[in-house]
Amino acid sequence: MPRTDNANFIEDKNASENAPIFLYTIFDYDGAGNNFYFAEYDENVEFDSITYVAFPVTHDKIGENTSGSIDKVNITFGNVSRYLQAYLEIYDFREKKVEIKTVFANHLADTDALITDIYYIDAYSADQENVSLNLTSKFDMLNINVPIRKFTRNQCPWIYNSSNCDVGSSDFAAYPTCGRTLADCRLRNNSARFGGFPSVPDRNVYVG
Repeated sequence: MPRTDNANFIEDKNASENAPIFLYTIFDYDGAGNNFYFAEYDENVEFDSITYVAFPVTHDKIGENTSGSIDKVNITFGNVSRYLQAYLEIYDFREKKVEIKTVFANHLADTDALITDIYYIDAYSADQENVSLNLTSKFDMLNINVPIRKFTRNQCPWIYNSSNCDVGSSDFAAYPTCGRTLADCRLRNNSARFGGFPSVPDRNVYVG
């Protein structure tokens, strides 16, 4: 079955003066049902009643391999603003569903004129310049590589006052909630149990 047989899409795809617009959706990034919507374009894109925010983002060319399945794909987001990295340091993006839609500017009203490719995040990383998502076309996380923890500089993965944290009854009474930062641990005299990695260089996040 072809990825699309829509006449509008095929006509514009084959027109040399037209360049496709790529729309990206990262589903349920926070475990609470919220999605990210990004557009590889110079302005926000409205498509199928959704606003995709213009963002510096690219991805590998999508192609089918000899077995007929879609190859793995890497998406690269610009990280100058640290916008996406801030979420990576709080939430685990692995196994999250990602859609890449291919559309054209003069057919945004035609919600059938598109190609949709579906992936799942297998791994990700960030540095001062880019955030990279490594995607797989199959939801097979049994082969996920270790380590399975994120190496973040100033974010603790432990549940507050769990056995890993064990802040103590007196400090817990004085501070019933915690932002799970190193500063919060120091305020509670509990920095020895901080689960982050302060030695990781600033403005970087390393993940498995």
